[in-house]
Formats: sequence, C-alpha cells, structure tokens
Amino acid sequence: MPGQANKYDISLLYVEDEQSTREQVSGLLRRIVRTLYVATDGADGLAQYKQHMPDIVLSDIMMPGMDGLEMANQIRAIKPDCQIIVLTAYSDTEYLLECIAIGISQFAQKPVDFAKLSQTIGQCNELIQMKRRVEKQGEMIQLLSQAMEQAPAPVMIAALDGSIEYVNAMFCRVTGYEKDEVVGQNPRFLKSEINAPEVYRDLWSTITAGKEWECELANRRKNGQIYWEWVKISPVFDTAGKIIKYLKVALDITDRKKYEESLHYLSTHDSLTGLYNRVYFDAEMKRLAASREFPVSVIVADVDGLKNVNDTKGHDAGDKLIQLTALAVLSIFRAADVVSRIGGDEFAILLPNTDLQTAQDAVDRIKATFESGDTKQLGGGLSLGIATAFSGDELVAALKTADERMYLDKYSKRDRRKEQSKVI
Repeated sequence: MPGQANKYDISLLYVEDEQSTREQVSGLLRRIVRTLYVATDGADGLAQYKQHMPDIVLSDIMMPGMDGLEMANQIRAIKPDCQIIVLTAYSDTEYLLECIAIGISQFAQKPVDFAKLSQTIGQCNELIQMKRRVEKQGEMIQLLSQAMEQAPAPVMIAALDGSIEYVNAMFCRVTGYEKDEVVGQNPRFLKSEINAPEVYRDLWSTITAGKEWECELANRRKNGQIYWEWVKISPVFDTAGKIIKYLKVALDITDRKKYEESLHYLSTHDSLTGLYNRVYFDAEMKRLAASREFPVSVIVADVDGLKNVNDTKGHDAGDKLIQLTALAVLSIFRAADVVSRIGGDEFAILLPNTDLQTAQDAVDRIKATFESGDTKQLGGGLSLGIATAFSGDELVAALKTADERMYLDKYSKRDRRKEQSKVI
C-alpha cells in the first residue's frame, strides 16, 4: 500500500449510496490516490464521470435509481477502456456474467477489505501508467514522424525482396547517389565492412517478423567515405495486416560519432604523448586481472634528468623529451601491449601473454634505443623496472614490484655517477 508521500498518480471516482460506508472508504482512498471524486448514486457518478473523466471508477452495484451496472455500461460507451472496479456483497452468477459482458474484470467484496482493495487499485494503476507510457511514446513517434516530413532526413522505401523502390532528395544528398542509380538495387550496396554480419541478420529477422528495427549503422557514400546514421526500418502493412513494403528513415549522426570518438580518445589518452593515460591503464589492469592472458609482465619506466632539462632548457624542452621518450618506448612494443604515461615522467607497460625473459628482452631493446636516440642528446635516459604476474591476484603486486625495481635502477645510476665524480 502506498504511503502519503507516494500516492498513486491517478484520479478515482468512488460511487456509494450508503453514507457511513462512503465516508469510511473515502477517507481511506484519499490516502492512496492523488485525486478523489465522490458520488452518492449512479446518476451522480455518471455526471461526475462526464465532468472529470477520472482514471478509475470504484462503484457499488446495488443502488437506488441508476445502479452501478447501468452507470458502468454508460461509462463504457464514453470510454471503452476505463478501469472499473465493482463493490458488492453479492455473488450472483447472472450479475457476474453481466459484469463480464460489459468488460468489468475487477471486483472487491463488501465489507471492504482495504488491503485487497488497495492491491486491486494498484493493479489498475499499473495498467493506467503503462497506457500513459504507450500514449506518450505514440505522441513522440507522431511528433517525430511529422518532424521527419518537415525536416531533411534520408528516406527509403523497399520491396519485400529488399529492392529499393523510392528514395528522397536527402538520401541522394547524404549518399551522393542519384535516384536512378539506386532504384531497383538492394541496399547492401551502401554497406561498409564495419557492421557485424549479425547486425544484418537481426535486421531482417526483426522486420520480416513485422516489427520495427532501430540501430546505428556505418554505411559508405558513393565517394567511398564512411558515414554513420541512426536507422529506423519499419514494415508497412496493408489493410489485411500483411507486410507489403519496408520503410527506412535515417538520421545522419556522423558528427556525433566523431565527437564521441574524440571524447573517448581524450578520456583514455594522454594529451602530450598520445599514449594511454592512467585511467585506461588502471582499467586494463582490472580487465587483465580477470582474463586468461597470463603471464602478464609489467614494465615501469621513469625519465632520468627531466627536472634538470626543465630547469636548464625550459619546459618546452622537457615536454619534447617526454614526447621523444614516448615514441621510443612505443616503437618497441606490439599493438596488443598497453603503453601508458601514468605520471609526469613515469611510463608503464602491460604485456599480456609475456613471460619475464621476453619482457627483459624488450627492456634491453629500450635501453639500446636510448643509448643511440634523440632522448640522449636532450639529456634523457630511462630507469626501468620489470616484474611478471602469473595470476590476477599477483598483478597489483607485480606493478608495485616493477615500480620498486625502477627506483632501485634510478638510485644505482645516481650512486655510479657519484662514484665517477669522485674519481674525476
């Protein structure tokens, strides 16, 4: 039973000729519905129904003058799908059959069990809310349909075998084809290689079953360019309910897709180097932890001397050092490896299906690259640490171990430089 704060968002007309029952039940009904109208007999109830058109009618049957059944019958003539609940202390078979005959399927016994009555009203409310949603969707579809007629949108009509019978001017403008080039053809000439085959299987199984189909599709213009569209394909029925045509209405969403791709790229890539960023790296750590791509090796690298470059040559030189480092590191690894910049001067690489020796070989190649590359000319170098995880439980620890080994490498270089300076 809903409380005071969450009443059913419906209006209800309660019709009862017996005063004490009417007052008692009315007080209870006000607790569960937003709007309540109360009538004292069938004639009053019919008049109030015509005035207010409530969502639900709750009525006693046996009343003087116009009884509940006659009132319900007249209400049904006004609105055939009105939700009507009858209250009765009788169980006469003829009466029940008459109720069914006029479409009443909700009953409540007198004296009123308010918990059961509230449950019955709740069931009616669900039907009413569902109808409201359907009506709202219908209104939106109608609005979109009218907007489609008035606004430029590619439209296609196809026969049952898929051959094109009609396209509008906007279709020609979007695709680059003239009408006489496409009429009679199958729409597959627009296909790109981006959409999965199961998309088309789902399309045809849906529309041939008499249902509408909606999806994003990547298609190809006459000049070879890929464009994205939101497609709605609907079966067109004859008066007998038989499918006779297919109607396609599309909306060009190429700019939106490019924007989404740009946002996705920015959210997963470092703006300075173009490498994956820390957010993507952490997400890949979680994904790999649950995968079967073990062993997974982790390499952590830190740029040596970046602060000195920034202090002596400026931050532009420091940024260039980071960029050259990123290019040098990226050139060593496979496309499946995750090369990331996870901090100001720190890089991390995830190597799926890679044992420690293979990862060490990659580290050796990085070192060789930095011995002869542009980064050395700028004063850069890399301190490196490596570790391997053999299960998801070990992956975070492997990252920590690689990080610790990287710092050991960096400290050992400092110690060597200090010893060398003493000798000099």
